[in-house]
Amino acid sequence: MAKGLAERNVAELTIQKREQEKVRQRHTLEGVNKILEADTTPDWLQRAIRLALLSLQRREDIVSWERSAVDLDANLIRISAGKTQNYAVPIHLEIEMGPALRELVMECLAVPILSPFLICYRPVRRRRDQMDAKLHWSAVTEDYLTKQFRIARDKCGAYDDIPPAARPTFHELRALGAWMYQQQGIDQSYIQALMGHATEEMTEYYQEGHEKKGVVYQRVQAGLKL
Repeated sequence: MAKGLAERNVAELTIQKREQEKVRQRHTLEGVNKILEADTTPDWLQRAIRLALLSLQRREDIVSWERSAVDLDANLIRISAGKTQNYAVPIHLEIEMGPALRELVMECLAVPILSPFLICYRPVRRRRDQMDAKLHWSAVTEDYLTKQFRIARDKCGAYDDIPPAARPTFHELRALGAWMYQQQGIDQSYIQALMGHATEEMTEYYQEGHEKKGVVYQRVQAGLKL
């Protein structure tokens, strides 16, 4: 490298690099409930949080989920996961709604805003440049969802014991939802399909970290007679 014969130190290529430890922590049920119950959390954001937990869909799919995807007569809601549309096999889901998800979807449909989206809101100000950048004036953008979730999370003090950079974001709601499904005995293959994961290992990665791990004692017997 000093003589310009090599751009990289080839010895470094043999060093096994350790993966950087994940900075953001997992959500807790207590933390999310505190956000949901706070007066400072807007109604539309509460619905978005619950929709993320119940459906396990990504942020970009939550904000673009159209009302036309709902079939109440068949008790179904359809979605084509945006992130997978460039995959060799795109993921298209037809989700049979459980009671909680159906109740939430009906709540979204009952919002008195003429919007094509399940998650929508009425902006206080309607700047022309902002309206032109959105699919509809009532649409919630991904960045706005992330920002408003962060504000609501910090206003209610849900994770004041965690440094700001490590506090869980809207994205981590999928992981909490996947863990909750697992705790309620839902088959892992269904959870994996809902999340749009190619492997079960990826789903298990999302589910990890929600239980406090203490020292596990193994009981043995020392019955030797002297």
